[in-house]
Amino acid sequence: MVHTEHTWSVLVAAHALTASFSLVLGGANILRRRKGDPPHRAIGYTWVVLMYFTALSSYLLQSISPGNFSWIHILSTLTLVTLTLGLWNARRGDVRNHAGMMIGTYIGLWGAFIGVVAVPERLVPEAFQANWWGMSALTAAIVGTGIALVLLAVRLLGTRPEPAPADV
Repeated sequence: MVHTEHTWSVLVAAHALTASFSLVLGGANILRRRKGDPPHRAIGYTWVVLMYFTALSSYLLQSISPGNFSWIHILSTLTLVTLTLGLWNARRGDVRNHAGMMIGTYIGLWGAFIGVVAVPERLVPEAFQANWWGMSALTAAIVGTGIALVLLAVRLLGTRPEPAPADV
């Protein structure tokens, strides 16, 4: 039986798509051996933009408690903080704290994903119940596209190191 109180909208779909692509791109960047090279940065900046959209758009989604914020918005706020600190640490050259913030943010994204799919009354599980083949195909398309984007970034940007600063 499909629950009809909550419906898909452009915002909900965009939020779900950016979160899904973030799962793929974030995981790929964490698993890549080379860090700090042009593909890592391109994939990382793309992931950060997707994550900022995902976190910010969540404030407009209040289906758990209509008209109010819920526990998920605490995770969104934490995500905005850790993303910003992760970027700041990268700019400062603090690789260890950069990695910690970004990996922590990625783990939080998985926590949110588990929370979304674990409750049968939520939109994603309902959509899978209503159209298992279609949602499976969409999931495969998202994962495939994300992997293709990572491979394209690696191929186009290569793994050449950043040029050393010239002596003055």
